[in-house]
Amino acid sequence: MRHGHSRRSRRLMTKEIADKLLDSLRPTRHLLTRTLADIPIGGPEYRQIDRVVQEIDGLAKILIGDETHFHRMDPPAPGSGKLTAPTVVDSST
Repeated sequence: MRHGHSRRSRRLMTKEIADKLLDSLRPTRHLLTRTLADIPIGGPEYRQIDRVVQEIDGLAKILIGDETHFHRMDPPAPGSGKLTAPTVVDSST
């Protein structure tokens, strides 16, 4: 530490970059959560995949302050009875 400043970067990610990053992670997180439904609970693969999903959620919390960002956007698991907001796809980009 010099001059009372921490070593952490003072630069913040813009909202535009954070949104693009989270949008790019959405399909990966969805695939990972679908995979969790198809493999034995508690196995090494399950634990690692679950950890990656938690890390993606943690990143969302850091970037936009909402770790449940993807929970609202992911379609519900078949037969879960849960309703979520529909995902809006912008095809103009």
